[in-house]
Amino acid sequence: MDLPEDLAALQRFHGHLGVYVTVGLRMGAVGRRTFGHHKGLRAVVRSKPEPPMLCVVDGVQFSSGCTMGKGNIFVEPSPEPAVTFEKEGRRLRVSLRPGWRERMDREMSKEREIEQSLFYFSVPEAELFDVAEV
Repeated sequence: MDLPEDLAALQRFHGHLGVYVTVGLRMGAVGRRTFGHHKGLRAVVRSKPEPPMLCVVDGVQFSSGCTMGKGNIFVEPSPEPAVTFEKEGRRLRVSLRPGWRERMDREMSKEREIEQSLFYFSVPEAELFDVAEV
């Protein structure tokens, strides 16, 4: 199955695909699109402290340019995945809309991870995320 280049590159970076790393990719893209280059950008990712939800962090790192090595990404424990981007006094929160996390957890399957990643890669952003300046 041919993957869009962004997903193929994410798969190489993370080692496999899955719903949470794909959602993280999309969240990071919102931050990068909103704030531009990662210089001065900071991300606080909220997630359960173990995989599979923790994979959202790799997706955010991959697409936002915020990385652990640069010290501009932080992880806080939370039962729901979300990320808050900060730059030059502005803050933007990206979170899943109600019901999506439950659906992801219910339907997640190692055997269908490519198909599921393609689905979450293509869901319209406005259906998947709540995005708000905070």
